[in-house]
Amino acid sequence: MKQIVFDKIAPSTVKHRVVDLIRDAIIRGDLPSGEHLTEVDLAKQMAVSRAPIREALRQLELEGLITNFPNRGCFVTVFTDQDVKEVFSLRAALESMAIESATSHLTAADFRALREIVEAQQQAIRARRLDELTKLDMRFHEYICIKADNRRMLKAWYAQSAQCQMLMNRRFRILSDYTPGTVTGDHTAILNALKRRDSATAIKLTKSISARVQAELIEILQLDPVPA
Repeated sequence: MKQIVFDKIAPSTVKHRVVDLIRDAIIRGDLPSGEHLTEVDLAKQMAVSRAPIREALRQLELEGLITNFPNRGCFVTVFTDQDVKEVFSLRAALESMAIESATSHLTAADFRALREIVEAQQQAIRARRLDELTKLDMRFHEYICIKADNRRMLKAWYAQSAQCQMLMNRRFRILSDYTPGTVTGDHTAILNALKRRDSATAIKLTKSISARVQAELIEILQLDPVPA
């Protein structure tokens, strides 16, 4: 890894920042799929010891953003068609569970909060802040998952959220002519169904959107393959 991606960070914040910095760089695409990550290079750029880098790489491997090949080292994960199908089918299943559990007890304040997230998404789209849009996309669904009040389901959702963000950000960047604009329409439709307490329609929308996103991401894998 020769390009400069990271600024140096102060030693007092190393434990709290190294994982976040590498994760964010992968999600943004600054560290693209297939990129070889070495402890030496990362430690040098951040001006930290190799120990927190090693711990960060282990954590990001658990999150699915990094693949560690024996005798070769760590690389940013390269997703296959099957990976995309698994990630988004799992996400749709978890979010459908959340909708089923949360719909009946969402309040007017919850609906306002979800509407504010959609409005923030609109602002991010107008400003072409795609990294922010990716986070806001996930925040909308996270809010509903939290309201479902199911700790194990929420833990499973968080376990795959970084992979979703990485893939969604790539989708927004590669298919930037139209995919960012689909976010607010999709979420408004789900929000309107939730307001009607129509969990069946909200779940149907969630599954349909997931299927569409899967197809677009598989298309991207063909349009923008990772160099061998």
